[in-house]
Amino acid sequence: MSAIVAENLSKHWATADGEIRAVDGITFAFDEGTLNVLLGPSGCGKSSTLRLIAGLETTDSGRITIAGRDVTHLPPAARAISMVFQSYALFPHLTVAENILFGLRVRRVDATECDARLARTAELLGLTPLLARKPSQLSGGQQQRVALGRAIIAQAPVCLMDEPLSNLDAQLRAEMRLEIRALQRKLGITMVYVTHDQVEAMSMADRVVLMRAGRIEQNGTPWTSPRPDRASRKPS
Repeated sequence: MSAIVAENLSKHWATADGEIRAVDGITFAFDEGTLNVLLGPSGCGKSSTLRLIAGLETTDSGRITIAGRDVTHLPPAARAISMVFQSYALFPHLTVAENILFGLRVRRVDATECDARLARTAELLGLTPLLARKPSQLSGGQQQRVALGRAIIAQAPVCLMDEPLSNLDAQLRAEMRLEIRALQRKLGITMVYVTHDQVEAMSMADRVVLMRAGRIEQNGTPWTSPRPDRASRKPS
């Protein structure tokens, strides 16, 4: 069963110079428990597509289903998703624990359940010793883990990520790619990940959707096996 399906999805913006087709009639399906990357240059429509899935933007046409349920016109809170933004969006006056728990407390989840989820999430992400710190006392990688923790603790079956590693240096990005991939596999969630980085896409994804000018150029699995013509060659 497909976890996320988009059918003829479109989003257009009116400007002084005419209409911009940010997302132009695209169709795709992502399987349950897979990591799927929307790849392309700035302005290609990948972040707009993610925001349409999240319900942060309204569709001009088309249909979105999540776990077989039509969510096209539902608000974000009713879509059973979590999201990690490019900016970590951490509250500077709250501790790590309070940042991670913020969404659960807004939804008035029982305190005992909150404590149990926090303990599991912190252990999973290696944040247990840091729960009393403020974001200003954390490194970039630790802040990213807090943002991930806030998404994971919601226990939503779908997690959306909008270029979450773009603010990190090259070495830390490489480390976090491995961590995010391992985390996605361990939790079995369906992830949609936006990036312009080809290495990031090819090293993490089960499926890559390459976009340009609001349309899908290619949609398939990354190439991970040796090319047959090369594999069959014998050394001279």
